[in-house]
Amino acid sequence: MTFFNTGEKIEFLATQCLNYDRYSCCLYFLERVDVDGKYGLISGEQSDEYGTHTKVLLPPVYNDIKITKISSHKAIYDKYVVFANGDKIGQFTLGLNAWVPMRGFNKN
Repeated sequence: MTFFNTGEKIEFLATQCLNYDRYSCCLYFLERVDVDGKYGLISGEQSDEYGTHTKVLLPPVYNDIKITKISSHKAIYDKYVVFANGDKIGQFTLGLNAWVPMRGFNKN
């Protein structure tokens, strides 16, 4: 799947599969997209029933994007803190697809 241009490179950063019953799994994921040396962040959700849906969290305008897991192994949903260009810019929760920007951060 192409998001920004055909020369982009996609790297999976995190995945989580939630089993709502014995037969189905909904896979949630975070991807870093490299477009001509600049990075963006994509979230997605994939299930057999509804297919794949993606959302651009951050456009490819950053020199570097890193994530660090901050939830414990007991948590139902995996939560990550997101750093762009060395600054903490937000938190993302897989399973809920919840993006929470840090105060004062504007992604445009």
